[in-house]
Amino acid sequence: MLNIIELLDGVIRKPADTFKLIAREKPVGWALAVFAVAALLSAVVTDYSSLEELGVHRPNLAIQVVTAVAGLFVITGILYLVSLIFKGSGGFWSLFSALGFVQFPAFLNPLAQLVRSVGGAAGALFGGLISLASGIWVAVLYVIALRESRGITTGASIGTFLIVLIFAAVVVAAAVVFAVLVLGSAFS
Repeated sequence: MLNIIELLDGVIRKPADTFKLIAREKPVGWALAVFAVAALLSAVVTDYSSLEELGVHRPNLAIQVVTAVAGLFVITGILYLVSLIFKGSGGFWSLFSALGFVQFPAFLNPLAQLVRSVGGAAGALFGGLISLASGIWVAVLYVIALRESRGITTGASIGTFLIVLIFAAVVVAAAVVFAVLVLGSAFS
């Protein structure tokens, strides 16, 4: 039986070995738990004040977590399919389990938000640096998890990650343009 504390420690100190173990053992339940807690922490500390000015209210926390978990299934599927281009060989649940654990450094986001809110200008800077470091760390862990769980090279893992990232950016940009056009014509 896999020990969750050892897995989380391994994600920090020995990510390649740990993701290889996770890919082999497929602790889907633990992966879902880690991911759901990261999503919940993120949802709790997200500042919706600028959206509230537009009349958009803070979404229900449960809906945010369920949506994030559904997103994990979707992103796992997309990364799985794109990695086939590079002859990826690991299974869906291996990748899913690894990606759930990738979110562990996101546990730092509440700390970053707290530092930003109570530390004045220096706190805003330091909190921003914590968030930036956490985001970069998660991106690097995505590449490592993809490589170890799909059995592809680092270059292929980076390529897969970038293809999916660019695709996601295009979809989001298209959605924003569509919303602006639709909302713009609605207010004309």
